[in-house]
Amino acid sequence: MLTVAIWNLKGGTGKSSTALNLGAELAIAQFKTVLIDLDGQRTLSYSLGMDRSTPNVLDWLEGRGKPLLTEIDQLYLVPGDIGTFQLFSEDNILKPCLRQLKGFDVCLIDCPPSLSAPTLQAIWSADRVLMPTLAEPASLKGVIEAVGLVRDEQENLPVDVLRTRYRSRLKISREVVEQLVAVLKPVHYRLLKTTIPDNVAISESIARQVPARNYATSSPGAIAYRDLAIEVISLWKLGPLLP
Repeated sequence: MLTVAIWNLKGGTGKSSTALNLGAELAIAQFKTVLIDLDGQRTLSYSLGMDRSTPNVLDWLEGRGKPLLTEIDQLYLVPGDIGTFQLFSEDNILKPCLRQLKGFDVCLIDCPPSLSAPTLQAIWSADRVLMPTLAEPASLKGVIEAVGLVRDEQENLPVDVLRTRYRSRLKISREVVEQLVAVLKPVHYRLLKTTIPDNVAISESIARQVPARNYATSSPGAIAYRDLAIEVISLWKLGPLLP
């Protein structure tokens, strides 16, 4: 099972949206996928209509219960709980629980926007990090800091940077991309080719508690997440994309 921590130090970058929509696309491509909501805000769980479902992540970490099947075949969720802030980094309980997950191809962990205990546990347990980031000048500092923090915890952990809420028509967005390339090149982080546009269908689909493809399948946001799935299936060596 490939374990991917979805994280950025900055909030509002689309971590939960990416976990939801990428997870759905991987499941539809017949990769059995489990989402783990470690963010106490529980946006990922809410986006699947399961923010009050049990057993939640605290139950699961204590050995009670198993991931819940969502309304999408092959897509499972360990729902979040506001009490995840109580986790301690020295406990290191996430990795043993991940080892108990059998039969899954991919695990996507939605992390809180901080270097808290849940985030540290996810980074220590992950095979790679997916870092959504906004193509805005203010986000560059956050990316640089986040890159350094991941390096401090796992020196050789691969990190894939995903541009979200991207507005290709804006000159400033293109300029920030050039700066991102310059920032990431020396530290061997990968800037993904796919960009996720600033598309209202993504936000509206969360309000409707479904992935973007189920809400507006031909919207730019839904199409972009399908493209992202195709890219990471190849990059992460998951196997052929099934029809």
